[in-house]
This record gives sequence, C-alpha cells and structure tokens, in this order.
Amino acid sequence: MGVVVWMKNQKPCERCKLMIDIKKEKYVLLGTYFKSKAMGEAYFHFNCWRLHFEEKARQKAEAVIKGMQERIMPMATEVISRITGRSN
Repeated sequence: MGVVVWMKNQKPCERCKLMIDIKKEKYVLLGTYFKSKAMGEAYFHFNCWRLHFEEKARQKAEAVIKGMQERIMPMATEVISRITGRSN
C-alpha cells in the first residue's frame, strides 16, 4: 500500500525525465483539452518549465526573424540597387 501511495505522488518531468514529488516540489502541469475532455497532461519541474518555455520562445522568435529576413532582403536589394544606380 505504501508503494502505491508513493507512486501516485511521483510524476516524470517532460524535460529532464526525473521524477517530481508533487507533494513537496514546485511543478507545472500542462493539460491538453478538446472541448471539455482532457486529452493529455505533461508535468515539468518549475525550473524545467522555465527553461522549456524560454527555449520555445527563442525558437519562435528565430523563426519569425528568419521569415522577415526572407521577405525583406529582396526588397532591400531592390532599393539599394535603385539608390546606387545598379541593376541586378
């Protein structure tokens, strides 16, 4: 009986894969829902969540910057060509 209770209080962290003692440690629980039905859950140590969130935000920002560069560079090249009097 004691082992079952101990296991109920332990969840694996999605980032570091170590067990989280949900009775003693700070953690984040992410739930995925469709309408009102829970489809899945993910547990993170609080610090692992912060690192995960920062990494995902950085990846998103890099993707946005790359997309902007791809759209802006052809326009910038055209403007520079006009200013300098060169043609491509």
